Amino acid sequence: MSCLMLGLVACDRAPAAEAPEAPAPVVAESPQSEPTDPDPPEPEPLPEPAGMSGGDPDPSTLDGSASASVGSPTQGHLTSSVPLPISGPGYVFNPRKDPSRRYGTWELVRAIIDASAAAQEAHPGNTLVVGDLSLAAGGDINGHASHRAGRDVDVMFYLQNPDGTPFDAKAIPIEPDGTGVDYKDLTTADDDVHVRIDVPRTWAFIGALVGDDRNHVGRIFVVEHVRTMLLEEGARVGADEAVLERVGHLMCQPKFPHDDHMHIRLFCSPDDIAAGCLDTAPIFPWHKKFLKSAGVSATLAGARSTPRPKLTSTKDAAQKKRDEVGAFDPAVDGFLQRRKAWARKPKTGRKYCR
Repeated sequence: MSCLMLGLVACDRAPAAEAPEAPAPVVAESPQSEPTDPDPPEPEPLPEPAGMSGGDPDPSTLDGSASASVGSPTQGHLTSSVPLPISGPGYVFNPRKDPSRRYGTWELVRAIIDASAAAQEAHPGNTLVVGDLSLAAGGDINGHASHRAGRDVDVMFYLQNPDGTPFDAKAIPIEPDGTGVDYKDLTTADDDVHVRIDVPRTWAFIGALVGDDRNHVGRIFVVEHVRTMLLEEGARVGADEAVLERVGHLMCQPKFPHDDHMHIRLFCSPDDIAAGCLDTAPIFPWHKKFLKSAGVSATLAGARSTPRPKLTSTKDAAQKKRDEVGAFDPAVDGFLQRRKAWARKPKTGRKYCR
């Protein structure tokens, strides 16, 4: 089992932000994001939406009328949705996850497909692993407080082995030096697998996602040091200044760091706004300009009508795991100690991520 066992990191497990690969971690995000249940039960797969039987539709043949997102990311639902095909050029839906959790708005599904294909074209040889979107009808989804309205998706970082060869991505926390370890048996270092974040490919995906004017990205939740790596890579390859600026505003580390994956959220489309879709702050100036050109304006979600699930602290999760497996290997304890330096939400002073 990996570091996912610790219950200390946002994990790529079937029910959460996460069929599981191993008992998984706890995620707690900012008010715009989500906590997770350490070991939620596997959800029953939902039937496909009406009109989608007989296999997944080709998203390229659809448009925004194929989906309708209603309400907010934390209290909304979908009245129609589009399944992300299990695989496509440059990406695969996480095989460790329940495929009933790969539904979203057409806008989100198209954005994932196009950005992953662009990243593959720029840097062939590695594959984006996509985690949970939403259930077919949206609504409550075990392990998430958001992901309810089809506009949220978790994606793994592209990873590589120390020699630079591709590594099949999973939720492995990335440290400030760009390295990570898949701690399988937490009591020994004998089976530890060392990896690095593949920064060029991860930037290529994010740059393509944000650089496509059709994609109205509202937020990218990610740990602060990975944000820095990606922006430096964008500058190194001469990315468009406007794209770099937007990515810098969009990327934010919430209360739980998101050091093992990125959580991406799209704004409501104009059609969805008309259907009752609710956004979360901030609404960026460029997005306000777009909405004005479409003759609509965003409506912000109010306070939650139901309380958030009680969160399990990382300290409690670590103790629970120690009670199960015994003393951790010193390498695991060392990681947990180092992680304290970046686990808290940073005070950046940035206008859109304070």
